[in-house]
Amino acid sequence: MAGRKKSQDCPRGSPAYMSTWGDMCTLLLCFFVMLLAMSTTDPAKFDVAASSFMNAFSGVLESYPSVVITQDILVPRMGGKDQNKHLAIDAAMKIKKVIKDENLDDAIKVKVTESGIAIKVADPIGFDPGDADVKPELIATLHGISKIISRTPGTKIRVEGHTDNTPIHTTKYPSNWELSASRALNVVKFLAETGGIDPATLSAVGYGEFRPLVQNSTKENRQINRRIEIYVDYNQIPVEEKQ
Repeated sequence: MAGRKKSQDCPRGSPAYMSTWGDMCTLLLCFFVMLLAMSTTDPAKFDVAASSFMNAFSGVLESYPSVVITQDILVPRMGGKDQNKHLAIDAAMKIKKVIKDENLDDAIKVKVTESGIAIKVADPIGFDPGDADVKPELIATLHGISKIISRTPGTKIRVEGHTDNTPIHTTKYPSNWELSASRALNVVKFLAETGGIDPATLSAVGYGEFRPLVQNSTKENRQINRRIEIYVDYNQIPVEEKQ
């Protein structure tokens, strides 16, 4: 009877690549532990960061609250001006608190943008149909927003008015151009006259029905398109050159 072949002994120790792989994983673990140890978690800042991730991953964070205004509004790049970025995040958090205190979370959304912050006031909280007078429900919130954005010098504030495509033909507002522009202008006047913001930093734009967020195909979509958007851009003040 032929003898059985002696099985080949397995080499002792782990494969060569495992040592390198293990070292790399250990270094990565130490790196992230150090990052966590040196950082503090701010819930408000986490809200801003999480909402930006949700936009980037198109619904992967579907269960997390969204503060989206439009698809082209982004979080500032990490390589941008750090001072402006921190000012924008700080102002966005404070404005969100003002909105929450007024129970207007569903009607007013705040988003950190590439150059500052953007605030969207949705219909019908801002104005009555076919009218450009600021509604009382919005007054207190505009007061709070004004106090926050007026604290930082060097800002540029642009208010945009948008309508749906429902035609309007009145003596006061012959078209949606006039209606949207009047709404934006009334918000600008409020910010300057009541909010104490420097008028030189303010501007108003009326886009009428021509920049919709969605198609004006349903009543719900038309309501989405009726809005006011306030953009606050933080401009870094240049340091004067030494003579």
